[in-house]
Amino acid sequence: MIIIPQSMAYATLADVEPVYGLYAALLPVAIAAVFGSSRYLATGPVAMVCLLTSVAAGSLADGNKDVYILYAVMLAFTVGIFQVSLSIFKAGKVFDRIPEHVLLGFTSAAALIISFSQLSKIFGLPSVSLDDVANYSNFLNQYPVNYQSLMISLAMLVLMYTIKYRYNKYLTFSNLAVFFAVVISITFASSFNYSGPMVGYIPDGLPHFQLPSFSDFESSIPMLVIHTVIIAFVGFMEAIAIAKQLYIKKPPKDSNGVELYKNPTPVDSNQELFGQGLSNLSSSFSGSFPVSGSFSRSAVNEASGAYSGLSSIITMFIVGVTLLYATPLLHNLPQATLGIIVIFAVIPLVKVREMRELYVQNRASGLVCLLTFLSTIIFPLLSIELFEGVTTHIWTGIIFGFILHILIPQESTKESIS
Repeated sequence: MIIIPQSMAYATLADVEPVYGLYAALLPVAIAAVFGSSRYLATGPVAMVCLLTSVAAGSLADGNKDVYILYAVMLAFTVGIFQVSLSIFKAGKVFDRIPEHVLLGFTSAAALIISFSQLSKIFGLPSVSLDDVANYSNFLNQYPVNYQSLMISLAMLVLMYTIKYRYNKYLTFSNLAVFFAVVISITFASSFNYSGPMVGYIPDGLPHFQLPSFSDFESSIPMLVIHTVIIAFVGFMEAIAIAKQLYIKKPPKDSNGVELYKNPTPVDSNQELFGQGLSNLSSSFSGSFPVSGSFSRSAVNEASGAYSGLSSIITMFIVGVTLLYATPLLHNLPQATLGIIVIFAVIPLVKVREMRELYVQNRASGLVCLLTFLSTIIFPLLSIELFEGVTTHIWTGIIFGFILHILIPQESTKESIS
């Protein structure tokens, strides 16, 4: 009930049709659970990887929408191959050495970019470019704000916030905030004369499982390599972080207070890397985009009482049933609801307080974090051509952060940041 609306919302973030999000929520969910090491990790579409996919596929396709999804599928394949190769060579421990302050600045900036990218859905507008912002009066004359979209966005934001944070002592209920937003918004759009953009027709049936075609690839190989490496690293860092965080929780107990299992399987970086790589390969075979472990869905998985990968396998079957029989129910889902779901999910990733505390405790790391944050926002705006076919975008920010981390001498942190 969470992954279905979230996967559709994240698919729009990746600039593909919502059905591709459902495809990415099918096989990868179970494959990662079977071949990974975490009991709780829920794999599938995630906001950060979808944003990176949008940037990567957009640059590779060079504005050609006809081949855009082909490049997104190719990225899932290359990311999967890269992650599996790293796991075979036991390179999983490399991720333990990636500076967390660089990732903190990058993810905070990326979360802001994601949020702003969804504002067009909130206002019921087509995609807005910088030129449109500069000439907003002409743009709004041509595409006026849809106030029904704005109204339902704000209403669903209040609803999700209330259910998630005001009724958090009822875990099962509070975890279904996204589900209730989808059901209520579909009911509203179906019952009244809703004029805002809607999801519309979603093809039913399972995806066609096949190897991605490389015959149409005509883009820059260096650009493909750059995006593959960045998506693989950022995606796996997100996955391994939540896997390790949930591993330290104590096993659940039965009614007599006895732990349901002893010595839970430890989270192994190489094994998890192998599972994530295979899940990305399965996503490409399903004709969809790269995936990773989800912070929100993994936490819900653990809080709901699951303590094995069987929960993810059951999730796969439910998504499959939805694809086969329930896609007509999603026809009247407002695009505005998908936009506000994405914003609601990523805003907690903008960690201003943590960045400020880091700067107070460790000036060097704090400075690198701040400069990474600013560069991640500025580089996409500048769009500087580094060499033919390669221009700066969000990926440049994290590389810039790594360079700064190497160049700026790091102080010892006074105390750890929770």
